[in-house]
Amino acid sequence: MKFTLEDYQSTAVDKILTSLAKARAGYLEDGELTAVGLTAPTGAGKTVIATAVLEGLYLGTPTREPNPDLTVLWVTDDRALNAQTIDKITKASGGAIDVNRVRALAETDERTLESGYIYFVHIQALQKNSTLHAVRADGTSNDKRTFGAWDMIANTVKDRGADFLVIWDEAHRGSGTTKTERKSIAGTIVNGGPTNIGTIQPPAPVVLGISATPDKFQAAMAAAGRTPRLAEVPPGDVRESGLLKDRILLRNIAESQSADNTMLGLAVKDLRAADQAWKAHHEATGDRLVEPLLVVQVEPKVTESRLAEILSVIETTWPELTDYAVAHAFGDPHGPLKVGDRHVRYLPPEAIAGDDKAKVVLFKSALTTGWDCPRAEVLVSFQGKDSYTEIAQLIGRLVRTPLAKRVDGGDDRLNEVVAYLPGFKTEHVVRVVNALTEDETVKVEIMITPEICGRSTTVPGALFDLLDTLPSFTRPKATFPTRTAQLVRLAAALNEHGLVSGASAKARKWVVDQMRAADSQRQDEIDAQVKDILALTVSTTAVSYGAAIMLSVGEEEAATSERDLNAYFTRAERLLPDGSGTWYFKDLCERDYDEVDASVRVTAMAQLGFKSLVEEQAAELIESWRDQHLAAVSRMPRTIRELIEPLWYLGTSPMHPTTVEAREVYPASTEKIRSSAVVPIETYPSHLYVIPANRPNAGRFPVDTSVSSWEEAVLNAELEAQTLVGWYRNPSSGRNALAIPYEFGDKYLLMHPDFLFWHDDGDGDYVMDIVDPHRHDLADTCAKWAAMARYAQDHADRVRRCFAVIKVGDKLRALDLTADGIADRISVATNKSLIEKIFEAEGMDYQ
Repeated sequence: MKFTLEDYQSTAVDKILTSLAKARAGYLEDGELTAVGLTAPTGAGKTVIATAVLEGLYLGTPTREPNPDLTVLWVTDDRALNAQTIDKITKASGGAIDVNRVRALAETDERTLESGYIYFVHIQALQKNSTLHAVRADGTSNDKRTFGAWDMIANTVKDRGADFLVIWDEAHRGSGTTKTERKSIAGTIVNGGPTNIGTIQPPAPVVLGISATPDKFQAAMAAAGRTPRLAEVPPGDVRESGLLKDRILLRNIAESQSADNTMLGLAVKDLRAADQAWKAHHEATGDRLVEPLLVVQVEPKVTESRLAEILSVIETTWPELTDYAVAHAFGDPHGPLKVGDRHVRYLPPEAIAGDDKAKVVLFKSALTTGWDCPRAEVLVSFQGKDSYTEIAQLIGRLVRTPLAKRVDGGDDRLNEVVAYLPGFKTEHVVRVVNALTEDETVKVEIMITPEICGRSTTVPGALFDLLDTLPSFTRPKATFPTRTAQLVRLAAALNEHGLVSGASAKARKWVVDQMRAADSQRQDEIDAQVKDILALTVSTTAVSYGAAIMLSVGEEEAATSERDLNAYFTRAERLLPDGSGTWYFKDLCERDYDEVDASVRVTAMAQLGFKSLVEEQAAELIESWRDQHLAAVSRMPRTIRELIEPLWYLGTSPMHPTTVEAREVYPASTEKIRSSAVVPIETYPSHLYVIPANRPNAGRFPVDTSVSSWEEAVLNAELEAQTLVGWYRNPSSGRNALAIPYEFGDKYLLMHPDFLFWHDDGDGDYVMDIVDPHRHDLADTCAKWAAMARYAQDHADRVRRCFAVIKVGDKLRALDLTADGIADRISVATNKSLIEKIFEAEGMDYQ
């Protein structure tokens, strides 16, 4: 893989490969039909996961044999989606699966689909009157084809059986119960039965369904009698990975008058600001330059004069934009669009993401099929109020981060998508928000009438330094299958940032030197294993017919065939971690070993368990480099620290230590939805971030306490303290939040206490209190508060008080989690009643 998989992606890949292996075995054993499902929310990288699965199937893994003869049929419901998927697969694979392995079903005319290839087809191509049929539905022959599409698929099922895999992409769009020809086509490929041209299709032996919404797919597979095996990616894991933007900002106007052009002008200004911010980020970090995009959804029956008006507003607001920077993706015409004296070029939806010259794209439809463009950061929709579902679907296509990671440090705007909705009054915005929040494929914070709160000038500046250095925890951004893989990544990073020149070559030499030393120490053992590999002992036993007597005739040795030796070496390369087998093979050849002798020696070392030695030595070099360069890295910018530090972390904990990042701005909603109305959110003074001057409620910070009256009571009580100098509403995720790890069941999770308060203790120092009002009837409450208690006690130099707050009867009670032994006592309070007993015995009234 070209990309390093996120932890949840690696887990999904392993689960899918295991399920496919079981499905194949079940089909071979008794004809069992299986449906393996990959279900993941928007932005999870479903195609990247599928690419890693294909690599594992074709090339094998350290624990699985390759199947180079596998035939794959990838089915979608859109031609553009096929093109985009092929492009994603080849880019993600980085050459392991290239275009030479990919074929279009439409360009194939053979009895069966060939082994080792991935065929793509979109179901429109199989409709009744398609030119892919050798015999049409009316019985007439197609002179241009010998074998029809249905025939090729059916013959492949019959001939290849378990070595034929059907991948059904976006399966939720074709697996409902309503019968249409398109749904019947997809269902017939998967489940068999009569085709639309009158033939009978056998069911696919094994199916992998890829879907964001799996319910329909699962229901359809269950109805077809298939054994389901589901690999599910939790939405929370995707958010924490940074693959999704943090927030969706919805901007509309409350005035009754039309202000379409004003809102369009604001959107263009927003795009211009994003363009400058991305350039600054590129110059500061060296990350790939992102060219942000504005997508403008015009009225359904837009006139030429209206288009001219839109183009004029864009030109006036950003005069430097060239004509080439503005394009259209209208379904009709598929070519240049003449608007007055302007010519607007046509850009197909699937080409938008890759065309960095395009800054503004006009379109009519929702572009939700065959389109994915993470660099699209600003949306303006002039659709009518009844189009809220389409608007929500479109916004859901804009939530992927363009760099496939959260942008930490700098401008928070780079982690957001902004939707301008002129003409969408309060009730329409409510519908859009409801459609977004009800869509299980989109799990992003949605902000209504947001204010970009800046750093307060009335709180001590030292508080921002205290927040920025506050110990916290984060999930590792990447996990490694081996220490050797980790060493290779670390070497590349140290070399890139000037810490170790030629680090990759030095890492390889280190591993090879250790293997040489071990080879020398265990020479006799390895030589014996080599001899055993090179010669096959064949024994002969004679059995008299009809008698229970067996006589050993003797043994003889036969030389192992070169083909078998090659297979042994291929397996050894997989067993020895991340290229180390190949490195040592080349080293042996450079020392005048014959290639066969070298490959057999590497095979012997793999069979004798040298993997553990390589891993130990890789970890030793990682630790050595960490000791040498820890201080230098700690002085580097946060972006570089966050790249390198996880690479030399050798602990077994699923969480890594880090620090909170004090942001420059803090976006916050000033309104909320209540039933079908939008109401203002209460604001409070003394927060570290405040609404800017000349705005309503300037100098204050909005906090929605409508979900919990306890939070409102906590704020009111804490803000009365004379010693309070500032406070912070701790976010629920991200690098700007204090995150504390806790273990619940077999999972490692992060909790985020609600409030941080800083006080002046009288001697010029500032002390911090953590206050967490939290429902105590939830199953994980005791685990969270036990972890919070340990955090407070481990960081006693930072934390003065650490209060858990609950409501018992009509009173709020607080428990000080800095007390000796409280972590152990609260950890065994596994239900509401036990927690209340601890609060009654050891807590205090909270006023």
